[in-house]
Amino acid sequence: MSEEIFHALTRQYPNARLTATDQRLPEADFEAQKHKHFSRRARGGAIGIIHNASGQIVLAKRSGMHAGWSLPGGTVEEGEDFSVAFRREISEEIGVSVDRVDLIELERKKFISPKGETFGFLLAVFEARIAERQLPGPTDDALAEGLEIDLFYPADIPPEMILGDRQKLVHHLKISGALDPSL
Repeated sequence: MSEEIFHALTRQYPNARLTATDQRLPEADFEAQKHKHFSRRARGGAIGIIHNASGQIVLAKRSGMHAGWSLPGGTVEEGEDFSVAFRREISEEIGVSVDRVDLIELERKKFISPKGETFGFLLAVFEARIAERQLPGPTDDALAEGLEIDLFYPADIPPEMILGDRQKLVHHLKISGALDPSL
């Protein structure tokens, strides 16, 4: 993970919450994540909390590596800006355009294998809006990646989400007033 990229993002988005997480993965997931990251020369990841006009949140249910409900988004390719990557991933996976995009969290993630091998990963968490009240049908990319995209009211978000995404989402919903802070 490039310190230069981290510092550039913190200067560009000074109000973003800064976090760090150690993420233990099963060996197969660790190796797949490592291969994906290094073979693409990825700069990191860009995911988001996307609100629609009805107050619902867009979530993606992933199959394969890291299976389960997640915040939508994906890999930031070499030379790509994090917000551009986020917009691209949402268009590819969901088939909608986002607006009012703001970086709300920047996470330094360290993936750890069962053998103790590690590598760093920079994850940008954006907040955005879509005008649509209903989602379009699945995109070709969503079908190819085995994604299921759905809308959830804040009180109905799935109890099980992958890679700490539920904690990120609940934290944001509490500070924004969409969820009772005592929950």
